Amino acid sequence: MAKPEPGCWYLIPPAVVAPVVLSGVAIVATFVVSIWSLVALPFVWLGARCAAPNLNLANGCLAYVAIFVGFLLSSWHEPRGLAITFGAIAGYSGGVIEKRLRMRPYSGDSSSHG
Repeated sequence: MAKPEPGCWYLIPPAVVAPVVLSGVAIVATFVVSIWSLVALPFVWLGARCAAPNLNLANGCLAYVAIFVGFLLSSWHEPRGLAITFGAIAGYSGGVIEKRLRMRPYSGDSSSHG
């Protein structure tokens, strides 16, 4: 994919494939690793929702907070904290990659966006 042009508008569809695949991985990890792997499911979706193709800190704020809380929680209950941390990191990373691959330049009239 070509490098984005500055000042150009882009359509960025939401990430769907990455969180679905990562949810499947979390469910399989429930049987292989620990039942606490199911805790990662909402954080996978949160990370993918907050992801931005340009790694914008403002968009990813909730994912970063979830990662921080997961690290803090892992000192009291390691399996749950690591599930939250890895779920948020994997969802965010997968969402960034998917959104970056699927974004397309907006070809319509930019004056209609007010």
